[in-house]
Amino acid sequence: MADQDLAAVVQHSGGSYPVVAGWGVLNDLGHRFADLGLNGPAYIITDSNVMNPYGRTAQRALQSAGIAAHCFVVPAGEPSKSFESAQAVYDWLVERRAERRHVIVAVGGGVVGDLAGFVAATYLRGMPFVQVPTSMAAMVDASIGGKVAVNLPQAKNLVGAFYQPRGVFADVQTLSTLGKRELSEGWAEAIKHGFILDPDLVDVFEEHAESLMDVEPEISTDVIRRSMAIKAEIVSQDERETLGIRILLNYGHTIGHALEASTEYGRFFHGEGVSVGMIGVAHMAQELGMIPQDLVDRHYQLLERFNLPTRAAGVMASDVLRAMSLDKKTESGSNRWIMLEDVGKAVVRSDVPTDLVEKTVRELVE
Repeated sequence: MADQDLAAVVQHSGGSYPVVAGWGVLNDLGHRFADLGLNGPAYIITDSNVMNPYGRTAQRALQSAGIAAHCFVVPAGEPSKSFESAQAVYDWLVERRAERRHVIVAVGGGVVGDLAGFVAATYLRGMPFVQVPTSMAAMVDASIGGKVAVNLPQAKNLVGAFYQPRGVFADVQTLSTLGKRELSEGWAEAIKHGFILDPDLVDVFEEHAESLMDVEPEISTDVIRRSMAIKAEIVSQDERETLGIRILLNYGHTIGHALEASTEYGRFFHGEGVSVGMIGVAHMAQELGMIPQDLVDRHYQLLERFNLPTRAAGVMASDVLRAMSLDKKTESGSNRWIMLEDVGKAVVRSDVPTDLVEKTVRELVE
């Protein structure tokens, strides 16, 4: 029987896995595990915001299907994506006598997914891993594609691996308890998918902004599935970001990551940084004659309807530029910029003049 909640299937070098989004999926987690041939025990990694109710709901759903499930709770927030947190989880897994066939389950947002995935990739040289994203940003972006990492003080995600999950199960109902700011930052990643690859999706965002911010079940689930499918298609084509396809997903991220790092991950949510970053690259593309002003304006209008920032006043431009120099996507010391030629048509540019970059960053932050 066809799975009506299936958004996509990711193909990768080691096989494939389902990407699922639906209303109430969390309660069915035990059956989903059985379909994947996973019978536990399961080690749920979650955070202090998500443990009640969703960590517990996942635990109960697994236990009701006869799968033993244990929970480890990290403090909510980006600082938990650290070696110290990973070490604490390793110690816990040793105590619980975790074995290689047992399952690590990430229940939470992108921080939890990255941390749990990093632990799964490295403990016992690799354990099965399932993503249960509960934030918008994790659903449409971070949970799909197998990028797992921890941060260093100097920059985000500098230590990590490509380690694919066995499945991604997103319960859209969990979004109805998110704050508006958390919702907005997640929609930023989905809006990004539209700008780089799907003009029709951008139209949907423009037509239904208010309904999406209210998490109306039908339209929200549909848009999340569409966005997940875009991410799944790209990572299936370019699993390890070697073909110049997957890098397109970094639209807005070079400036966005630098804003996060230069403010020590305390001021901007990831999607907020990406929003400001998209404005920055749209301006640069317009200055380079790649896109007209009305497409820049379209960025402003859409992002502002989702209550997303378009500037980052009060940040030191020099700090942002320094953080950009540490970006993982640099080649021979130059940033590779993802820019639009049109809605749904993105390209990579490595020839953006330094003075244009510096001018744009200053205008964004001063």
